Amino acid sequence: MLEQKLFLSLWLLSFLSIGAGHVVKARVAILGGGMAGITAARTLHEQGIQDFVIIEGRSELGGRMQNGAFKNGLKIEFGPNWIQGLGGATTQLNPIYAMALKNELDTIPSDYGNLTTYDHNGPANMVNELFDVHNGWSQYLMVAEERMNNELADLSARAGFRLAGYKPRTHLDDAAEYFTFDYEYGQSPEVSSFFASANNNNYTFNGFSNEANLVIDQRGFKTILQSEATSFLNISDTRVFLNHVVTNIHYSREGVHIETNQNITIQAEYALCTFSIGVLQNDDVTFHPTLPFWKQDAIHGTNMATYTKIFLRFNTTFWAPTQFQLYADPGRRGYYSSWQSLDLPGFFPGSHVLFVTVTDRESIRIERQPDATTQDEMMDVLRSMYGQDIPEPEEILFKRWDSDPLFRGSYSNWGASFPPELFVLLREPVEQRLWFAGEGTSDHYYGFLHGAYFEGVRAATSIVQCLHTNCPISDMIYSNASSWKASGLASKVKNIF
Repeated sequence: MLEQKLFLSLWLLSFLSIGAGHVVKARVAILGGGMAGITAARTLHEQGIQDFVIIEGRSELGGRMQNGAFKNGLKIEFGPNWIQGLGGATTQLNPIYAMALKNELDTIPSDYGNLTTYDHNGPANMVNELFDVHNGWSQYLMVAEERMNNELADLSARAGFRLAGYKPRTHLDDAAEYFTFDYEYGQSPEVSSFFASANNNNYTFNGFSNEANLVIDQRGFKTILQSEATSFLNISDTRVFLNHVVTNIHYSREGVHIETNQNITIQAEYALCTFSIGVLQNDDVTFHPTLPFWKQDAIHGTNMATYTKIFLRFNTTFWAPTQFQLYADPGRRGYYSSWQSLDLPGFFPGSHVLFVTVTDRESIRIERQPDATTQDEMMDVLRSMYGQDIPEPEEILFKRWDSDPLFRGSYSNWGASFPPELFVLLREPVEQRLWFAGEGTSDHYYGFLHGAYFEGVRAATSIVQCLHTNCPISDMIYSNASSWKASGLASKVKNIF
């Protein structure tokens, strides 16, 4: 294990010395070294295409798979933290779980029923509220399936809950619903798609299995991706450009030119853009010409959720010995609501680490204020839960995903009444030269790490077809005026909902 860690470290450092100020030519340029980018590169390699480059803005491969460390050396995950839907005996194995098994990644099952509940007055009995939302969610999934089968219109997830007969009335109901919905999708039912959220749940937790394992490996979750990369990239591979942020993309029917902040120009026949939806929405990369209106509609019509885990390390452990603690604020839904302990047997016993998850607008609000203010707010909540005599934390750690120009959020979410045509357009290449992939382009698994995995494979397979014969038949027919009309669009849309 130590030898593998040393090799990975030397292998990554070897890429840092790649020079600047020159032109690089390749058949395929992969923009982004996260899950989609690396699985795409591996697919090209397996299909006999070795003339590719990977452009990554950070100092290591991994994309949103990032961790941080406390002063005592304990490492925690800022980004993806769970393998969701493991799969196994009666279903296919989730590819992320397969990678984890291959690399002997340390994980532990999450038990969402191992829960204590609180409000502003201390311990609060939420048994009825949790039972009601569980039943409401089960009915939600059935109503969604029935409406999709009858080809009815999509609605908001909030409307879906109402149709299912679930209507939260109290702050305890709000906390139970938040733990069920927002804690997974990163946004509220008001701004989320009824049909897409139901499909998203079913494909992962029914298609694989209704299990989720928390990653606690001190090598970091990213190690499975970096290890995968070593299977087809060598230690002195000049096809990988780290610390190169893409600034401009010039595309046409003849090819793609990419410029980076290190004065490198990549000339490629095809490019695969694996940037997050948030990066595309925020114009952090300039496209020449401007992306066509149909692509912009798809990009800006998709939501980008922010999911922030805020870790506190204390000098003692004063909280309940359960995996999860749920807090119901009397006035603000989702206000420091979902807590989780890492100081448990099988996790990090003796670590005195507790973390809370905040989402969407609360995440963005917290990003914009000083850490000290956030810590004070968290401690006020913890004192409501556990009393006034608890100690102050020794450290606070979290990542500001929304304000990071390489990500602009955590993962995508389909909005309320989401038109499935927009998804087809989101995945669609531009001029058959500029391709797109990532968790955000996955209809079944958006928001999930395995969604990025499958999308990297899909896009790379299509590019290989372009290189060997002809590109896959497009769902869109373009004109010189950048207008479009549906070709195979109707059948594609029908397959989504």
